[in-house]
Amino acid sequence: MTAHNLRIIQVFRVERAVILPVEAPDEQSAIDRQSEGDAPAFDDSRWQTTWILKNEQVEPAPND
Repeated sequence: MTAHNLRIIQVFRVERAVILPVEAPDEQSAIDRQSEGDAPAFDDSRWQTTWILKNEQVEPAPND
């Protein structure tokens, strides 16, 4: 048998979400206040990340 190089391509959708307490008189004011502010740092441990596999394909690997 002969070995064949194959390339596997996976396409993911990544969702990141964080729940933040925002002091405001009502929910819409809290949304407005947060929209004007900054989101937590990218590496903040409160972020929850979900990876969803959208597509996977296998094809011959290009010859280099």
